Amino acid sequence: MIPEPLEDGRLRILVVDDSPADRLMAIRVLSCAFPGLLVEEVEEETQWQRALHQPRFDAVLVDYQLPWTTGLELLHRIQHQWPGVPVLMLTGTADEWQALEAVQEGLEEYLPKTPESYAILPRALRFALERARQRQALVESAETLRTVIQGVHGHAIFLLDPDRRIATWNAGAQAITGYREAQVLGQPFGSLLVPAELHGAPLERELEEAVRHGVYTGEGWRLRRDGSRFWADITVSALHKEGGALRGFAVVLRDATERRHQEEDRRRSSEFRERLLGIVSHDLRSPLQAILLQSQLLARKVRQEPVESATSRIIQSAERMSRMISDLLDFTRGRMGGGIPVDRAPGDLFALTHEVLEELRLTAPQRVITSLVRGDGLGEWDRDRLTQVVQNLVSNALRHGAADSPVRVELEGEGDPVVLHIQNHGPPIPTGLLPHLFDPFRRGRGLEHGERRSEGLGLGLYIVQEIVHAHGGSIDVTSNAEEGTTFTVHLPRHRPTLGREHT
Repeated sequence: MIPEPLEDGRLRILVVDDSPADRLMAIRVLSCAFPGLLVEEVEEETQWQRALHQPRFDAVLVDYQLPWTTGLELLHRIQHQWPGVPVLMLTGTADEWQALEAVQEGLEEYLPKTPESYAILPRALRFALERARQRQALVESAETLRTVIQGVHGHAIFLLDPDRRIATWNAGAQAITGYREAQVLGQPFGSLLVPAELHGAPLERELEEAVRHGVYTGEGWRLRRDGSRFWADITVSALHKEGGALRGFAVVLRDATERRHQEEDRRRSSEFRERLLGIVSHDLRSPLQAILLQSQLLARKVRQEPVESATSRIIQSAERMSRMISDLLDFTRGRMGGGIPVDRAPGDLFALTHEVLEELRLTAPQRVITSLVRGDGLGEWDRDRLTQVVQNLVSNALRHGAADSPVRVELEGEGDPVVLHIQNHGPPIPTGLLPHLFDPFRRGRGLEHGERRSEGLGLGLYIVQEIVHAHGGSIDVTSNAEEGTTFTVHLPRHRPTLGREHT
């Protein structure tokens, strides 16, 4: 550890030299350059031994040749006693090869005992102190990084040398793969961790991409010590020397096996459900149409009350089943094809809504449906699909609203988009249900309020939302005891440039 200067900024320097004149010269030039410099002088071995028991110095200045030892031996002792403290050597006797040897052993600087060298001694000391601090900062950063990496147990983090051999190994790598550090250091990465079928070109492509782009990210199978496989999130970063030459790779692996299994289970479940619904929907429609047609034909031909009553119930049930099948087809088409398709054409949304409300007033004469219109409903609409939207929302309001309270339909067409409000009073929708109201297979609130449970599949509001989105619009709902429940639909008058519409 490099000592920090004293709180007042002064440095502590140890000067080891048996020549009083040389010590005086060094101390004089350094004191001028470093105000308040504190100097400990050593002339003989007993002083040297005492100095070794003192706190660390900021730097040490030694002579190469001393009566009791050499400067090189002092260098080794200082490195052992105070690791990281910079050492400078002043020599009047050392040959160049001896000075070079000392530098190779860790000496910061060597200078001959000449007037010119003493003049540059302060600068040499400043450089030595700065280099020592930089080295210490690097050491501390490396230690911090190593500690952090070792503490990461959810990720395998290790380095490879240019020959693809493992150079470091963290605790997370051991936890994920089962290999201890001693078992992998120096071993080829591919033979330990990569399945045989990925050796060669597939593995090299990952490393080559890391070299070419700096980093490779992907997924793939990797091996554990027991031979089992795990699905890994893979990040490989190329490491380069200062001149650009490759010095290895940093590899990060995360075990994503459980996530992959969950994704596969969801995909298989979704595919099975979508396929089953599609097949059932289509296969049911043909015989149901035959039942409906034959029942209608029988009702016209046989005018007896028992037959008429039976055929009426058959027709109602068949029509309800037909609506369910249509909902299933819309659901599967929307899920498998990316949304419900719409076919826009010029029309009047308000006129369409008026027609739907008149039909619903005939089917529910005991209920009051009011409407308020502002502006116009001209635009490009899919008439059949928006008929579904209005029928579903108003029927839903009639079903769940209070019997003695009107259903209010408000149409705003003074701008773009056109806005529809459908409001009913009655028990509010539970707060916990609101975020999931448009989820598929959500059947209504009935059981929570003692109402009769919906006979549908719980796809109505989901399909309404998909139709509105296909028109580039939006739908939301508010519900409370004071103001009732209000569905609000925003519909752009014209085909959106970018949106979820499918044609």
